[in-house]
Amino acid sequence: MRRHDGPFDELARSLVVPAKSGMYLAKSEIIVLANLIEGSLRVNERSRMLADVLKSPDNLVDLARLIARLMDLCHAHLQHYAALIETWPAMAGPLSEPQRNARKTLDRLEDLRLELLDDAEDAGQL
Repeated sequence: MRRHDGPFDELARSLVVPAKSGMYLAKSEIIVLANLIEGSLRVNERSRMLADVLKSPDNLVDLARLIARLMDLCHAHLQHYAALIETWPAMAGPLSEPQRNARKTLDRLEDLRLELLDDAEDAGQL
C-alpha cells in the first residue's frame, strides 16, 4: 500500500488489474459508474478514477449499491467466459485462471457489500 492510500485505493488497484481481478474495467465503464452515483471523477489512470468513484458515495448504503454494480460487471465477465467456453471448449484451460480470479473478486465484493450493509444498519442508515 502506498503511504497515503486507504482501503479504497487498494481495492481500486486490485480491481483494475485483470490478472488479479479476472475482469477488465475500462475507463468508459468507470465513467458510467461515476455518472450512476453522481460521483466525482477526474479522468486519470483507471485505478485513480475507480478510487475516486469508490470515495464518492456519502453514505454506506450508496456505497453498498456501488459495490453491487461492480459485482454486476464481474458477473458479466463470468458469463462471457462461460459463453466462450461453450462456443470453444478448448478455451476452458486458458480461461480457468481468469474465471477463478473473477469468482474470488465476486466473493470479496459480496463480503464487502454485506459488511457495508451491516454497518449501515448499525448506524441507522437502513
